Amino acid sequence: MMRESNVKVYAEVRKPFSTQALMGMGFVRDGSQMVKRGARRLEKAIAYSRDGDIWRVTPLVRHWK
Repeated sequence: MMRESNVKVYAEVRKPFSTQALMGMGFVRDGSQMVKRGARRLEKAIAYSRDGDIWRVTPLVRHWK
């Protein structure tokens, strides 16, 4: 079992995404952020937005798409 301190976070994707583009890639809303989950509800990537229109993606696994 991994502890929080051992979780790798990969570089933020520089390209901004729209809400529709993220939903097309499989992201779902989770409160104020959007999350892409894989098998066993493992979080693959998290998207954050300040205005709700343009999103920045932070991958949590190497091949998140």
